[in-house]
Amino acid sequence: MPEDKKDSESSANRKYKDRLFVDLFSDKENALSLFNAANDTNYTDIDNLEIVTLKDVLYLTMKNDLALLFHDCINLIEQQSTINPNMPLRGFIYAAKEYTEWLSKNEIDIYGTRLVKIPAPKYFVLCNANKEMPESWDEKLSKAFAHEAEGYEWTAHVLNINAGHSKKIMSRCEPLEGYATLIKKIRDHQAQGETLEKAIINAVNECIDEGVLKQYLLANKSGVTDMILTEYNEELHDRTMKDEGRAEGRAEGRVEGLAKGRAEGRAEGRIEGRVNAIVDNIRSLMKSAKWSRDEAMNALQIPQDERKTIAALI
Repeated sequence: MPEDKKDSESSANRKYKDRLFVDLFSDKENALSLFNAANDTNYTDIDNLEIVTLKDVLYLTMKNDLALLFHDCINLIEQQSTINPNMPLRGFIYAAKEYTEWLSKNEIDIYGTRLVKIPAPKYFVLCNANKEMPESWDEKLSKAFAHEAEGYEWTAHVLNINAGHSKKIMSRCEPLEGYATLIKKIRDHQAQGETLEKAIINAVNECIDEGVLKQYLLANKSGVTDMILTEYNEELHDRTMKDEGRAEGRAEGRVEGLAKGRAEGRAEGRIEGRVNAIVDNIRSLMKSAKWSRDEAMNALQIPQDERKTIAALI
């Protein structure tokens, strides 16, 4: 592959996969601040902190935003804008992948007679869902067990990171407080009727004027806009797919027992609706993120055998 094409594809993938939270805390100083705030510690030996987030692991269906290896602890940290009851299961699966990577990197054999010591895990979910919720709570994996299995547990520690909440943690982690402030400002501008892109630009400028994440935003101004637009478009796409699924289920319930011909008509309508939703999402990504049609289809993971039809509609 020519070098310039390879670099272009790498840039497109990186732009798609990075989110503002991930990019902000890929900085080790910010990551150390978050670790200390979440764990109520006061470590300063930043050189010993490792950011060990695994890349390209089932992105979109299961991911983790940040993994920190520090003082024989491994913190898995995920930022969520919605509350999902499967958070403990997702974190559990991701932790297994992290431990597999750690064992391989350190060339450790787990089949010997010696007890293998591993980093102690903690799994945090930082949630800024746009709704009322507690300051913090725990979600247990055991809630998902088909029946009781005594002695087995995995816990997601969920923290409300909306602006004005979790004040103790926010006061100890300035980047997290700044992130919460920026998201609130974007939502406030949207509530005033501004387009998403305009809301982001205005919120970023306000934060810079007020000294919130100033250095980071000045250094990454255009990139921040792209990252947030991409993130919001992903959420819109997910909601669209879920809403379609619910609508289809209700429709099928109402028309149960109707003639085969009418059922086929409904199926065709659902397919057409799905295709139209995909086309709308691709157009939105092309406009907001300034991507090509192929980059947008790569981002939405459109199957190759569907691309020609969808491209014609675009």
